[in-house]
Amino acid sequence: MQQTRNRWWLILLPPLMFLLKDIIATIAVLSTEPGITAKAKLYYVIALIPGGFVVDNASSAIFVNVIVGAFISLILYILLIQRKRFAGRLRHPSK
Repeated sequence: MQQTRNRWWLILLPPLMFLLKDIIATIAVLSTEPGITAKAKLYYVIALIPGGFVVDNASSAIFVNVIVGAFISLILYILLIQRKRFAGRLRHPSK
């Protein structure tokens, strides 16, 4: 149980990484001069993967990416707990 409390960052890290990636992509596309071209928009949609495939709006794509990150973190957390339970059964097979 002690190690599970120390791994709380597994829940927050994937959504934050997706959000950071999307913020960097937004800064990069807004810094194009003199304006946003079709090529820059294509690169921006590619940078917003996986949300760029699902929706057409950039703010919605960022929201989808954060939700995907939260889903990934939930899967990682559940796998960590299941792995600990399985390892505990191997150490103490009588339980």
